[in-house]
Amino acid sequence: MTHTDDPRLQLAPPPERASTWLFLLCVPLPVAITAAALLTVPGDSAQVLIGDSLPLTVAVTLAGVALISLAVWYPLARAMQRQQLLLTDVSLQLQSTFYRCDVPLRQLQLERARVIDLDEHPQLRPRKSNGFSVPGLRSGWFRSNGRRTFVALADGRRTLWIPSSGGHDLLIEPRDPRALLDRLRASAA
Repeated sequence: MTHTDDPRLQLAPPPERASTWLFLLCVPLPVAITAAALLTVPGDSAQVLIGDSLPLTVAVTLAGVALISLAVWYPLARAMQRQQLLLTDVSLQLQSTFYRCDVPLRQLQLERARVIDLDEHPQLRPRKSNGFSVPGLRSGWFRSNGRRTFVALADGRRTLWIPSSGGHDLLIEPRDPRALLDRLRASAA
């Protein structure tokens, strides 16, 4: 049986600024770097030009870089939208971008779990070890407080920290962290 019909329990979606940052880093930045590199090539160097035309060579090169950049950006943008929390009778299952975590409820140390603000608890700020991160979204495996931690954060203001006896902690951002913590405690009782 699943207990995630309540939208307050779902992971918070990434803010629009995360999508904007991802796009800027994946598409315009590589195109701009390529354009700058092409413009700084000395005019007297031996160049291989398409159709013996510098403008055509620049246009084809930039179009190719733009297409490759879009091909990289699109799956990353789709993955950013993959934020899911599933609470069953026996486990808490999380999916965020490319990463998944399934924790048995019996391993969660809910008596120590709490809703925190990462600005007030700097020791719990995650440091990426294997994750996906752009401004406004952190997802995957990080280190926090000296422990391996599964992280699914949108803006990180109101975060739910759940220690576990299973070798890693959880640092997640549901839409309503207090409601999820209450539901987890009720499920574990």
